[in-house]
Amino acid sequence: MKPVYIRTDYPSGRSHLLLKVLDSPDPELNHFLLVLSRKGMLWVDVFWAYDAEAEHYSHTVAEQEFWHTFREWRLGGISLGNNETVAQFLSHKRLFARQAGAACPFQNRNPGPLGQI
Repeated sequence: MKPVYIRTDYPSGRSHLLLKVLDSPDPELNHFLLVLSRKGMLWVDVFWAYDAEAEHYSHTVAEQEFWHTFREWRLGGISLGNNETVAQFLSHKRLFARQAGAACPFQNRNPGPLGQI
């Protein structure tokens, strides 16, 4: 198991810390051991569909920086995220993008409950 420490910063101000496992056999499915949003939503051991938009705003961080930021963000409190809601959103987003070519209605739009993560 080879982990990668990632931070995603969206232009809207949302941010996530992700501990990703690179040994996943399916390139279209990402395996994350931990995902923490700046607002304190935590997901543990999740498999989510590849998201090109998120990849665009993501960069790797050092392990020490990851855990330092993780500790800072969790001080505001942590609540468990709903894996099913995120998985459904990402799969619908990807399906629509495939059906419509490159255009995707979720870009530049508040995606409902996920926009608050």
